[in-house]
Amino acid sequence: METVEGILGIAQSIYSLCEQASCNRKQCKRLRLRIEILMVPVDKIRAHPEKHQSKSLITLLQEMLLTMKNAKNWVFKYTRMGWWKKMLLANSIKEEFEQVNERMGDAAQGLALLLQAEQRSKFLDFFQEKQLRRQNAKDAEADLEEIKKYFQSGVDHIADTVDYVHEDVKVVGAGVQQILAVLTQTMIPQRSDITEIKPEDLVMGEPLMETDSSVLYKGEYHKATVAIKRFKDPLSMDIKIVRSTFEKEAQTMRKFRCPHILCIYGICINNAGTRPSFSIVMEYCEKGTLRQVLEKETELSWDVRLRMALDAARALYRLHQTEVKPFMHGSINSSKFLVDARYCVKLAGFELSKTESSIKRASPESTQKEANSLVYLSPQRLSDINYKYDKASEIYSFGIVLWEIASKEIPLKGFAPEMIFKKICLEKHQDPLPADCPSELKELINQCRAYDPTQRPSAGVIVDTLASIVNQMQSEEPTESGSSETPPTVQ
Repeated sequence: METVEGILGIAQSIYSLCEQASCNRKQCKRLRLRIEILMVPVDKIRAHPEKHQSKSLITLLQEMLLTMKNAKNWVFKYTRMGWWKKMLLANSIKEEFEQVNERMGDAAQGLALLLQAEQRSKFLDFFQEKQLRRQNAKDAEADLEEIKKYFQSGVDHIADTVDYVHEDVKVVGAGVQQILAVLTQTMIPQRSDITEIKPEDLVMGEPLMETDSSVLYKGEYHKATVAIKRFKDPLSMDIKIVRSTFEKEAQTMRKFRCPHILCIYGICINNAGTRPSFSIVMEYCEKGTLRQVLEKETELSWDVRLRMALDAARALYRLHQTEVKPFMHGSINSSKFLVDARYCVKLAGFELSKTESSIKRASPESTQKEANSLVYLSPQRLSDINYKYDKASEIYSFGIVLWEIASKEIPLKGFAPEMIFKKICLEKHQDPLPADCPSELKELINQCRAYDPTQRPSAGVIVDTLASIVNQMQSEEPTESGSSETPPTVQ
């Protein structure tokens, strides 16, 4: 099988690259070990290809080939990068490493069926999600400490020689020191617990948006800028019920820690007045919703849009690939994704939803929102309200979001609800993509929007495909020499 040979060939290339790695060596060593284990059932397929011809296995191997290509790119990209870039991109390195390993875990689930029962159990234990994440975090921390030591040695060297060299070196040395100071602050891990926040720990700022049920404020929490959603006329006045619901839901939310899922810091219950007030404190995203960004910033490059699409896909994958029980958002659209100052996209709209439902009252605005959301419903859901909502339904919704990122337009703009039903369900209509849309992205979007749910890809395949497109775009850009790079100016 050509695909199997491709997988094994890339594995050998990764082994060689890992041996040559001068940086991120712990993660490279871990990656190589996992690939070696993963190649055991792949070797079985090569030895006896006639026994393994099922359509599902062929699909699995094709997906695995793409994952392996992304793994090879990770090793190549992050072990040859200039020292200051390694520091600045430490979080991206860790995130991409985890994504590659999680996709390998997905492949392991399918390949395990080729092994004997005893082998299968040990094989799957090796790719257990919690264990992978724990090991990844340990390796990333060790690699980062090594880079920091190298980085600091460069700072010390500049400090020792600065009196004997050109005045410009002082500027470089100051820049390095400044970068190190910034990194020390920015690399502090995000708050791991979703907790109940004391009112005195919050500083309320300017209002950002108001709805019938709440007001969204910009504020501060422990000197960090946050968004605070304060509810008007709460449905429940029973603090015990709200607190109990929150505590249960916070446990679930901890499973979805991801740079591309909106960080929730907690709930604030203020009982100082005659009636309790309730607020949810969350990460602040300066640019607003994805829909707002696409409408306001009409000159977004394909590079930026593809990266935003990849961020959004990684968030969806985190929900769909939860180890114990897969989770679905339930209402994917371009307004449920938020964008921060760096154009990093974060999924929102499902966090603490039960807690929020126990507080806020239903409002007339929800009826209009429902009409606007029809374009995101799969043909099956649109034609049958009792059709079971599943991952394929959510992938269709995500396909519409990808179309918006590519076209920067509003789907089926101006159509009445009955016409939306006719266009999608009866005519199987798909809004056209722009002529300059990359061919691989165009194909992916059309697969996500496929009328037949069995033709839609998984969230993992979407991530792999988008990562491959982004990697290809990066490889086409001019590269810099890693050894001769100088630190950038930090404003």
